[in-house]
Amino acid sequence: MTCWRRLVAWAEAGVWPRLHEVLLAELAELRGANLVDFSRSAVGGFHIRALNRGPKTG
Repeated sequence: MTCWRRLVAWAEAGVWPRLHEVLLAELAELRGANLVDFSRSAVGGFHIRALNRGPKTG
């Protein structure tokens, strides 16, 4: 319950959007210095809801 209360408190305090901004700014700085290697990266969308199961493919 302590973890849950802290997550809720952080959400109410706006921690998550601010953390997102900080991480994006850090990534932009690293990319600007050419210090990020995306050759071994992957993009996942598991947290995005697929409405209507997506487009029909076949």
